[in-house]
Amino acid sequence: MSKRAQTGRPQAARRVMNPRESNRLFLYEYDRGSNYEQDTRLTEALSALLPEDGLVHPDQRLFQTVHLITEYAWCEMHYEMRRAAAALRERDYLLAAQLLERAAAMGGVPVRALKVLLDFLPQESLLRMRETFPENTTGLDSPGARNLRRAAVALWEEAEEAIAREGLDIRGLIVAQGRVTPPDREDRAPELALVRQALLKLDGAVGAWKHHHLRLVWSQLGGHPEATPGAQDVAREGLPKSLRGQSTAGVRAMADRSLFPRLWDSVDDTYRAFVPDEQTPS
Repeated sequence: MSKRAQTGRPQAARRVMNPRESNRLFLYEYDRGSNYEQDTRLTEALSALLPEDGLVHPDQRLFQTVHLITEYAWCEMHYEMRRAAAALRERDYLLAAQLLERAAAMGGVPVRALKVLLDFLPQESLLRMRETFPENTTGLDSPGARNLRRAAVALWEEAEEAIAREGLDIRGLIVAQGRVTPPDREDRAPELALVRQALLKLDGAVGAWKHHHLRLVWSQLGGHPEATPGAQDVAREGLPKSLRGQSTAGVRAMADRSLFPRLWDSVDDTYRAFVPDEQTPS
């Protein structure tokens, strides 16, 4: 059967990622006109990678691939967060919890990708690549990270509205999750407790990425507080700087920020409910 008969269009000219490779078995061919490549938009995705003759350093392929994987994962997480918000509005709390669990699981993908950089990217490789990057090239301009932060605000608003609509509060969800007797059939607290638990997982997944990113900054650029006395002072002379010209100490502050700050208030409230003030550690 001809390629035209299989795909409904003439066979496209194959593209090669590494055309200078002398061993034809090592050629990386794509855009072969297959339905798989068409349906997944794989040709467009692979075309985003720099050609080998355009790399400023051999490790730039790994560096760019990790960033693209991260942005794709964050885009998918954003999509599921929006679906979860819609499910909350429709009082489909079990579906909302499932979608948030999916988003949290997807959050492990950029964490794993970042750990590959942390484990295998030599410091001098990054520093040599960094010299070639345009000024003001910064991860702070990541559309994925920026949109996740904004979506988290809207998602939390939907969660709070759902909890209030059912006549509950977050403390009640914690009680429902730790219940020792079956709930009433009309009680929606157990379902919303699953939503709360999924939000915690999602927040934790993003938090894990931030802390691994902080470790990467320390291992590649320096500025670890134990190695540089007074590194908490972002204006201190000698601290490493980002390509935007700001101290990398700001990355440490960002690592402690949560997607859902008010979610953690309920953890403190529950602790205080169980532990008298005189027993609370100072």
